[in-house]
Amino acid sequence: MCGICGEMRFDGDKPNQSKMLNMMDSIAKRGPDHGDEYQYDNIYLGHRRLSVIDISSKSHQPMIDKKTGNAIVFNGVVYNFKELRKLLIKKGYSFSSDGDTEVILKSYDYYGRECVKFFDGVFSFCIFDSETKELFLARDRLGIKPLYYKINKKYFSFSSNTRALIDKNDNQINHKSLHYQFTLHSVVPAPNTIFKNIYKLEPGHSMTISSKGQISKKQYYSLNDIALNKKIQENEILEESERLLIKSIGKRFYTADVDVGVLLSGGLDSSLIVAMAARSKLSDINTFSIGFPTIDNEVGDEFYYSDIVSKQFNTKHYKYNINQDHLFESLDNVIKEMPEPMFSQDSAAFYLLANEVSKKQKVVLSGQGADELFGGYFWYEKMNDANGSDSERFMGHYFDRSHDDYCNTIRKEYISNNYSEELIERLFAQQRDDISYIDKTLRIDLSTLVVDDPVKRVDSMTMAHGLETRVPFLDIDLVEFMSSIPSAQKLQNSGKYYLKKIAEKYLSKDLIYRDKFYFPVPPLKILEGKFLDYVRSILLSKNCSDRALYNQDNINTLLLNPNSYFTKLNGNKLWHLALLERWFQLNIDA
Repeated sequence: MCGICGEMRFDGDKPNQSKMLNMMDSIAKRGPDHGDEYQYDNIYLGHRRLSVIDISSKSHQPMIDKKTGNAIVFNGVVYNFKELRKLLIKKGYSFSSDGDTEVILKSYDYYGRECVKFFDGVFSFCIFDSETKELFLARDRLGIKPLYYKINKKYFSFSSNTRALIDKNDNQINHKSLHYQFTLHSVVPAPNTIFKNIYKLEPGHSMTISSKGQISKKQYYSLNDIALNKKIQENEILEESERLLIKSIGKRFYTADVDVGVLLSGGLDSSLIVAMAARSKLSDINTFSIGFPTIDNEVGDEFYYSDIVSKQFNTKHYKYNINQDHLFESLDNVIKEMPEPMFSQDSAAFYLLANEVSKKQKVVLSGQGADELFGGYFWYEKMNDANGSDSERFMGHYFDRSHDDYCNTIRKEYISNNYSEELIERLFAQQRDDISYIDKTLRIDLSTLVVDDPVKRVDSMTMAHGLETRVPFLDIDLVEFMSSIPSAQKLQNSGKYYLKKIAEKYLSKDLIYRDKFYFPVPPLKILEGKFLDYVRSILLSKNCSDRALYNQDNINTLLLNPNSYFTKLNGNKLWHLALLERWFQLNIDA
């Protein structure tokens, strides 16, 4: 995995060197092993490399095809690149490297813009076509890898994060995105970001930018194309989903020229990854866990269970106890590394864990996506049992806040429509008519929401330390198969019915069927001492007052009783307000 950035000018100027240097600096932590740039007239491409596949200099980027003159910057991994390479060799192509980057370049030359349909992987990339003088950009089917961009009359620019694109003098807040931010667990669905003039390419989309600034966008993938298989039997579901999960884990271990570890929380998802990898003898496995102090019965670790799994499968296990001082000292760094504001407490957990893991590994596997794929969250069952329209059932159990609560939180200048309600109504209206309510819900989660909550959180926090995290539960073959299975049965036994049945072959029932642990960082939920002082200083600062985003009466109410006001999904409202304001302070005001 890497960091990418670039610019195309439409106004006759060449990309500004100082600006391009700042863009490269903003993505430097994503690629600590190598950095380089490509410039051609009005075009600039920049790349920072984390060397994982073909770690030699032959796969350095930007990479230029000597035959066509096309140039690429690429972030991600194409798991089937060896198969594609063999096919292209048969078609007469020759290769000078052993990695996946050159395969993308040659595939673009052979297949054209349809090349994205042949890649099994996670990716964001930009290709400069030397013949047409166009930029071709693409993002993987589920949007696992980020791709932000800005376009105006003068230029088009893009990057792996927003920091490269932020203009201190032009950073108007998107009112629609602000509503999403506070209602959808920090999810701001593509193409929106918190800023009016910065966008992100939608998952499963590609786009072309002409030398005159014309933009053409195309959707090449949608889960909505998948029909339900209502005749499939349970034993077939269990056999095929187990086979696909093992295959997914295997390709994520094997498609690397460095060692691969696992982030082991002690929960079902990461424990099953470890178990399957060990049983398949994929490699000697390093596993990593993190824990925080317990506060007021808010437990901060699952070490008891991660120890059991590590011992059972003979992994080399590393545990990191993070004390409150260490957490507190890291807060500004955690927030600054967020490409977009993310309210979830466990952003800090992933950031601090990655800091330690990156000293021993370049690549790890993690369990994100299992709940969305197999129906694991408690609110799915509540939604399914509720009355009302599809969107009403969803909003009643997923939304962090009601619209009235939002209006009480944000100043009236930023309030117009109930944008989050409109979004959910639109997403349900776009779903197939021949699938159930819960099928629609899981598909919305997988196609729109998961990428902007857990996936973005893990990618940005681990890549801040040059650590690549791979998510086997979001393998496209597994996602497509499980999306073809009617979802009502997935919700039995408190959710994840099929995954738990598979896990019985690998793990003890005590671990599989215990209550789900929603990993907290207690000091960011129960605000006390210097953590409360930190929040108070942010919300009572001149910067916050001048920004005039929040209702001051609401801030005063929350500060009087800082641990009495929580969102529907148990986030501390005061922490949410402080995080967003601090993100603005660190990424704009600084």
